[in-house]
Amino acid sequence: MRKGLARIRQGLLSSEQVWSQTLSRATNAKPHYFPPLRQSPNRILALRLRARNEEQKKRYRGPFRLAANLRSGRLPILTFQALLARQEARQDLSSEKDLAAIVAARTSAEWTDALNSLAARGWSKDQLDQWVWIVSGENGDVRVQRLVSIDDPKPIFLLLLLLRRDEVFRKPESLSLLIRHASKHHVASALLSSSQVPLDRTNILSVSQFLTLVRRLIYHAQRIHSPYLVTIARLIADYIESIPIDPHHKHHRTDYHDQCVVYNASLRYLYEPSPNQPLANMEFSWRAQKALLAMSDSLKRPLVINKASYQAIRQVLVGLKKSSQERAVALRYAKSWPPYRQDFDRRDTWRTIEDDRSRSVKAGVLAKEAGYLEDDYDRALDALGGVSDGSPTIQTRSLPPKQWADEKEELNIYSNWAMNVRATRNAQEAWRAFNKFAEKTGLAPNFQVYNEMFVKLQAVPVDPDSGLDLLPGESRETFPVHDANYSQYELARLSPPTVPELYTEMINRGIKPGGHGLHSLISHARSIEEGLRYLEDSGIPSETVRSIAVFKQPSYSTLQKIPLLCFRSYIQLLCRLQPNRRGIEKLFSDELQPIRHAIKLVSIRFTPLTTEGATFRPPWYLILRALSRAHIAIKNGPAVENDLEALALFMETFRSARDCIGVDAELFILLCRVIQKAARSRLMSLPERARAQAALIPDSQGVISLMTSVFSQLTTPIAEDTPSPWPISQFQFPLGPPHLHAYMLALGFLEARDEMVNLVFWMLDNYEHVDQQVNRLTTRGQAAIAKTLCAFYAFAVPALGEDVQQALADRMDRLITDEGNWRWPTSQEVEDYVHAGTRRGSEDLHRIIMARSYQDTLHKGGDRLVSSEMCI
Repeated sequence: MRKGLARIRQGLLSSEQVWSQTLSRATNAKPHYFPPLRQSPNRILALRLRARNEEQKKRYRGPFRLAANLRSGRLPILTFQALLARQEARQDLSSEKDLAAIVAARTSAEWTDALNSLAARGWSKDQLDQWVWIVSGENGDVRVQRLVSIDDPKPIFLLLLLLRRDEVFRKPESLSLLIRHASKHHVASALLSSSQVPLDRTNILSVSQFLTLVRRLIYHAQRIHSPYLVTIARLIADYIESIPIDPHHKHHRTDYHDQCVVYNASLRYLYEPSPNQPLANMEFSWRAQKALLAMSDSLKRPLVINKASYQAIRQVLVGLKKSSQERAVALRYAKSWPPYRQDFDRRDTWRTIEDDRSRSVKAGVLAKEAGYLEDDYDRALDALGGVSDGSPTIQTRSLPPKQWADEKEELNIYSNWAMNVRATRNAQEAWRAFNKFAEKTGLAPNFQVYNEMFVKLQAVPVDPDSGLDLLPGESRETFPVHDANYSQYELARLSPPTVPELYTEMINRGIKPGGHGLHSLISHARSIEEGLRYLEDSGIPSETVRSIAVFKQPSYSTLQKIPLLCFRSYIQLLCRLQPNRRGIEKLFSDELQPIRHAIKLVSIRFTPLTTEGATFRPPWYLILRALSRAHIAIKNGPAVENDLEALALFMETFRSARDCIGVDAELFILLCRVIQKAARSRLMSLPERARAQAALIPDSQGVISLMTSVFSQLTTPIAEDTPSPWPISQFQFPLGPPHLHAYMLALGFLEARDEMVNLVFWMLDNYEHVDQQVNRLTTRGQAAIAKTLCAFYAFAVPALGEDVQQALADRMDRLITDEGNWRWPTSQEVEDYVHAGTRRGSEDLHRIIMARSYQDTLHKGGDRLVSSEMCI
């Protein structure tokens, strides 16, 4: 029995309250307070936060009425009911008469009984009001700020509620705050170090709760800031190390088992690809997995890695860039098939087959050495890693193949077959792998195998003049076919079918298009009608498909019936089919409509208030990339009119995209490119005499202001006070050398010299960050930095004052003293840059700036000599 006075966190209960509480417990059975529900209390509360319009409130009316009528002591239900009471007091339930009636019918005695039940578990009415205040925030970022603004324990359900999957965070700091809050208040080791009182098990995350937390943290990190995966890994390591002191474990007989459960589940969660730039962000998944592997090695008893975790590690490894050793092996591929390694020198002859294995294949060997049997999915990963049944394949950087599980596990043989097709250099080699596997197994291909052939057949050939140091398996581009030793008959026999031929064969087998093969077919269709036919063949209703044809006006609900990635592929098709200018030849009006139709469809489907509208970026990228494309035709007329119209349409679409998904590095570089394109076109269209004084684009000051504000936003460091053992990236969307070069050029054409100077100072002040981005791009990154400095030298330096030049010189000298590897370009390098054939208008702009600078010098009567050599 409890004593007459019950102590809680906020004070003491009076004798009358204690008697009411005791009577409540005596007369109410526990199942009455915690009855089973079809939907979890957390889910019902989450639906309430999600219901922003009348349609959603009507859709979820049933769960809302159930929770409002429930007399339960569950914390989410009490929070839900208190939230309704607050909304009723503010008359926010005017459109929900039934809920308002339920709230009004609740008596004060019932509320007293509920609050007494709350107090019996150590919570007060004030704290309940705090929870309602937290969940009442207008968006996810505000709710997080409210959660952490009161530094006292909160129930675990509140943390998990704020991390639900349909929540949208605009600020990366929000995720960081939630990670720190979880570590400080819900992990045993942190609580033990910060408090002298015994641990309260109700505040400590159980294993199942922690895994739910990790899964949701990773989900959001992959969408707003992938480097946070490393921080999440540190949280996981802390939790695993705290399990032996966790009060959930009464006798600690299962500590090691629970540590292994959390360890292996986390390794699996971390392989989940990011929806935005999945391959580029795979390095952060690998860094996070490495942190967990290192933690395990540091324990007295290393944790056991199960088979699924070995596969998760390999799924990450196949998505990484080739290491220097793997590139050396790729350089030695024979041109024939299979691509056995060639020996270039004596050291190559000493290398064994084991020495040539990729990291993914080596991880597979470790799994077999640990006693796990190899299955078809392991063989699929082997094929991507560079080996299949003992024969070499092309090590291919790729997302992991589909993994079938449970009763469909036997279908992984098709994943193996598909990856053998993918791990080739061109369509001819892919067709050989396609037929060889069929002959060996006697199976007919499924949609996975056909998908890989479609992708190979539609891939563009690699451009030998692009300057990119690409090796087979590093990109989608196909490499030349080696057919020197084949007769014409053999070449005809080995030639793959065309896309229409292969598609007809697949349909005749009764296989519907699906997966990434369907997306490739749609985006590479020869016409809009063909793309719509692929959508119909995939099983989407005809009336839905026809509603998205050009000149049609579909509704939001109709567009939602089209799978998201299929919709993206259709937008890509519309952008690709937007024609280029044809000189004086006029285009028909319907030929000019695809890009505008794409903008209309995207604007209807993606709004800031929906989860997919606030998080799915590719459609906006596709449209803005098309508008920044050289020679695109938006209207009939001269090139300069087209490019200025494209700029105006870009600005309008850019604002819509910014409202939905915010700004990021990709939107920024596209903004810079479209400004460059319009300014060049305008400059080249002007007579020689008018070029020095005419504005190159309308409202140039407004455009400069937009560019600089976006740059300022992207280069504002993430506000962090995280301890040093928790590594955090400095910027949410890091700007690399290509972004800096595009920004410098755009500023140069707008003659925004002050902003160009600010950019150079920013680069010098943030040298370490920029150099990291340079190293990720190897030689291309170094070349882009050199071009950026050449652009600054060509378009800004001739008009700078001596004090600014001296400040720049001093800053560069300090960088060189600190062992930085940048330098100012020579006059010859600047001349070569200005006269480069791909930069129309650069030479004219440079000549105008030099002439204007010379005139300014003469006008001032100064004796400063303006030469092609920089004063610094």
